[in-house]
Amino acid sequence: MKCIPTTLLLTSALAYVLGSTSVSAQNENFAAGDLVVYFQKFGGGDTVYANMGNAATLFRGAAAGPGASNRVDFLNVNTELTSAFGAGWASDPDVYAGLAGVWGANVTNNTLQDGDPHRTLYISSSRTAVGTVGQPSSNGWNLYTAGNTAMTGGANAIYTQNNVLKVSFDEAVEVVPVAISQIDNQNPFVNQEIQDNAFATFQGGVQQHGNAGSFGSFGAAGNVEFALDLYRILAKNTISGQVAGELRIGSFEGTVTVNSSGMVSFISQGTATSAYDGWMDDFTDITAPAAKLPAADPDGDGATNLEEFGFGGDPGNGADQGLRLIQTVDTNSDSKRDLTLTLEVRSGATFSAAGNDLVSGTVDELTYRIEGSTDLATWDSAVSEVTPAIGSGSPSTGYVFKTFRLDNGGAGLTGKGFLRAVVTK
Repeated sequence: MKCIPTTLLLTSALAYVLGSTSVSAQNENFAAGDLVVYFQKFGGGDTVYANMGNAATLFRGAAAGPGASNRVDFLNVNTELTSAFGAGWASDPDVYAGLAGVWGANVTNNTLQDGDPHRTLYISSSRTAVGTVGQPSSNGWNLYTAGNTAMTGGANAIYTQNNVLKVSFDEAVEVVPVAISQIDNQNPFVNQEIQDNAFATFQGGVQQHGNAGSFGSFGAAGNVEFALDLYRILAKNTISGQVAGELRIGSFEGTVTVNSSGMVSFISQGTATSAYDGWMDDFTDITAPAAKLPAADPDGDGATNLEEFGFGGDPGNGADQGLRLIQTVDTNSDSKRDLTLTLEVRSGATFSAAGNDLVSGTVDELTYRIEGSTDLATWDSAVSEVTPAIGSGSPSTGYVFKTFRLDNGGAGLTGKGFLRAVVTK
């Protein structure tokens, strides 16, 4: 990080501006309140600013007001990133990317811009994994305890950083030398691999560093190098007409990605998808909304979609209701054969006794009950779980094998015996 006296910094900036006849006094491709994705390289001489447009109207997601739409490959920054960091920028772990936007830093003024008060911060947090697209996978920002001082300091620092694009350049995407840029000042490093506090407010920084390999495949954006979760933080939440949100606690608005070709995308905050809905969406041959309902039976095999979901079946294939393996085996080395039932159930399901039955805790909104009988008339015979589960092969993704036994007082199966599994939502 450089240390340059203010007067020298201003002189250098003035010399740079005057030396280029194409630079205008005010950049028409940037306005206060725009969201900037910005890049720097540890120890590098250049940074990159890229204006993505108004933060509130284009990137404010469902948690804070109007739902934003996905914007796939809407901006290309490859030329500038290559110029600043070389052709191998996409696999350079010393290249860092972040997001920041604010429209004003006034403490007392209650004016709104596009539903946002002064000191409404739009800021990134590095996504830790692909996770569930449309949902956060990062450490969010909570400035509630830090208070107004942190909000004001952060707003002023973000405004200072982004204003360089406004007053010194004329394009939406610019390579900016560190002598003029505020990116390196507002996003310092402790050392090569550790970021210091960003904007003097966000502990540990807000940027994500690159990797030798791809970050992963991220929904409609495809394979990406960077994935930055975007948060909106309100300094005030009682102004009439503002878009609501919690005070000084970041709300997830979506994820900004950059792929190896320099294409920037925004994947909006999605409505949380239930495990059942996500499972059903995998069966693309089932398209009618009515056929996707839990009580429906689109393959006509007598098992509802809910039962197929609970036991690992295929709702579009009448020959696949999931694993249901019935055996008589010696389960406890007492030379007595027991009636057992092995099933696929949702991962995370754990069972405990409820009378003579076994009942699971709720998992993916499902509850399982295992019941036993010796006559099919009454289902009150004791059952227990056999561990480890009996069976071969691997369960389906999202499922585990569980084996249950009809206890029959420890006598083994001496006559008729029955086990059944019930799943409810």
